[in-house]
Amino acid sequence: MKKSAAAAADEDTRDASLRVSKRMRDSLKAAAAVMGRPLYDVTNEAINDYLGGLKLPDPLASLRKGGKARK
Repeated sequence: MKKSAAAAADEDTRDASLRVSKRMRDSLKAAAAVMGRPLYDVTNEAINDYLGGLKLPDPLASLRKGGKARK
């Protein structure tokens, strides 16, 4: 049975995502080893730095401005 083009594209995307994840994990392991710190500390710092750099809309902004609450 042949794979459809969409299924092949989804699989390629998943494979690429796994490669990036493995590369990121290996980089974090190396950084933790060089710094002599636990891997989870380095990982948590990397995650916090990433999330701190994101520009997400504030979901509570309308409530702070006096918007109507949902019933």
